[in-house]
Amino acid sequence: MYMDTKKDLDSPQARLKQLRQSYLERLPRRLDRLEYLISTIPVDREYAEDGAAVRSGLNMTYQEAHKLAGSAGSVGLRSVSDAAKQLLDVIDGWFSTSSRDPDDKQKDMLVLVQSMRTMDFDQEPELDQRFFPGSRKIHIIEDNELVANEMLLWLEAAGFDAQVFLSATIYGDTFEVLPTPDLIIMDVIFGNERNAGPRIIEFLKRTVGRLPPVAFLSVRDDMEARLAAFRSGASRYVAKPITQTELIDLAHEFTDRRDAPPFRILMVDDDETTLQVNQVIMEQAGLAVYPVSDPMNALEAARAFEPDIILLDVIMPEVSGTELAAVLRQDRRLDPVPILFLTTETHPDQKIMGAALGGDDYITKPFDPDYLLTTLLSRARRSRRLRELIKQTEGL
Repeated sequence: MYMDTKKDLDSPQARLKQLRQSYLERLPRRLDRLEYLISTIPVDREYAEDGAAVRSGLNMTYQEAHKLAGSAGSVGLRSVSDAAKQLLDVIDGWFSTSSRDPDDKQKDMLVLVQSMRTMDFDQEPELDQRFFPGSRKIHIIEDNELVANEMLLWLEAAGFDAQVFLSATIYGDTFEVLPTPDLIIMDVIFGNERNAGPRIIEFLKRTVGRLPPVAFLSVRDDMEARLAAFRSGASRYVAKPITQTELIDLAHEFTDRRDAPPFRILMVDDDETTLQVNQVIMEQAGLAVYPVSDPMNALEAARAFEPDIILLDVIMPEVSGTELAAVLRQDRRLDPVPILFLTTETHPDQKIMGAALGGDDYITKPFDPDYLLTTLLSRARRSRRLRELIKQTEGL
């Protein structure tokens, strides 16, 4: 079988493998630096005499461990990422009155670094095929054959690849052998079962895992029906009857359109590996990515790029992600743009501060590619619609 070697080497998966291999080659040097920083934290007589030196050493170690936790996870080294997070926990509790002696904590940290050198590395990151642009495949699950065929004709006329299933149970049983759709349009009621659609989706989530976006259609418009749908993971709930325009708009919203401008993502992170890996993943999903490794250049980049979403690492040199968010929010043009923080932090006070300074949400590192993309696509759609509405209002 003929293989296009150049195309294969340039594929997103090949690029991810190259980035991972390069990261593995540099990892021993990163661990050497982390070990050095830990060993220079004052823990003996100087500990009580020079609190500033202790805090400075802890801060530098924290920044290095934070970068390691994020970058290692991005290339699939989850065990290294988890160990780096344990280092962060030790530093967070360093000054606790009930904690162990500083000397013991330093030894614990050095043991953690040593363990990273001998770990069995996890599976390489893989791109989720259902985010690749171009298929526009839609599954319609509707037991009213007349309604189902009408929706099928509308979608096919608009250029979508649609398929009808008249039984929710059969769809649930055969889903794993079907080509993965970009969107599932599911009726709520099948026969005498009032919530059959949500039940099937919950079943698929348990057996298959993550699913494409799901839009529920139903003659029911009550709280119980809507709640059951969203608890099962609905992305949309539309009351019947659905018009042709509503259906096509729904399909366009959740499938990639080659004629639509790609969503623009500005990503600011001082770790080059994290930037490069996530740029590959996002670009393969059809997103336009502007990577910025120096946070001091973020404001200029945001003004020039006009992003739909801004991703900010929280801990960076010179300026933190929360400080940068506050600066970006001062620009009227950037104020409507959602800002998502990327961080290994899970503390509520950090999230409260981020929200107060202009952030919209947190994504904890390391994150699954499909979770990141689902979050970005959902936020970007709302962001673009909001900006279009603002422009229309200003034009009145």
